[in-house]
Amino acid sequence: MAIQLSGVNVISNSRSLENVGIGSTTITTLRSGITTTAVSKTLVNREYCEVVGAGVTVTLPANPSTGWEVSVGVGTFTNTVVARNGSNIMGLAENMTIDVANVNIMFNYVNSTIGWRAI
Repeated sequence: MAIQLSGVNVISNSRSLENVGIGSTTITTLRSGITTTAVSKTLVNREYCEVVGAGVTVTLPANPSTGWEVSVGVGTFTNTVVARNGSNIMGLAENMTIDVANVNIMFNYVNSTIGWRAI
């Protein structure tokens, strides 16, 4: 269902923003996608992924730009791997294992030194 303000669509049925501007820049996409997965997958910029299976590897986007963000939500599992895909995670050249169940983690790409910052 689209969301409207004063009779004008601001979020379409496909979750894209419409008719919304910030300064001279217009936002075109709220999220690239919201997915639910029980299998390993590669994320894209501005994607939220809810992991619903044990032992899943979620791979961060390749060649990210500053400001890119992805979010990972984990169910009752303690073995979800976030693969770095060539970029650091929190300044380390290591994949990250989420060893806490029922958690959401947002990753924001900072630069090539820090890489993805978990927030």
